[in-house]
Amino acid sequence: MRLDLKPLYIYNDELHKYSILIPSVSQIVNILLPKDYSQIDDNILKLAQNRGICIHNMIDVWIKNNFDDELIEFIDCEIKSHRELFKNFIKLYQETFKDIKFRHYETEKTLYSPLMCGTTDFIGITTDNEYIMCD
Repeated sequence: MRLDLKPLYIYNDELHKYSILIPSVSQIVNILLPKDYSQIDDNILKLAQNRGICIHNMIDVWIKNNFDDELIEFIDCEIKSHRELFKNFIKLYQETFKDIKFRHYETEKTLYSPLMCGTTDFIGITTDNEYIMCD
């Protein structure tokens, strides 16, 4: 399958300004691998969305605070099972990256090209100048 992606543009005559609309990586993935949620109850979808947002926010705070494990109990999350999932993520992260040293890393980094754009949850540069991106 070949996607024929062409950026769209909008012109604002009042401001005499052009804006280019570039598809996100998520939009492209959804075209290639569409998901059908029609058989899933709206309440279940909302719970899953809230869980994802909560865990995402906890991971973001943890990374921005230099992976400080002592902060785990203070990161805001109302649901205990979400905190347990977060702790499981930390274990997985520590096992996966135990031998890797980062010289620089960022969260919520927007990346773009003329054909697509997106925001990665984590991007790091190792001491060996290798890029690692997690989403």
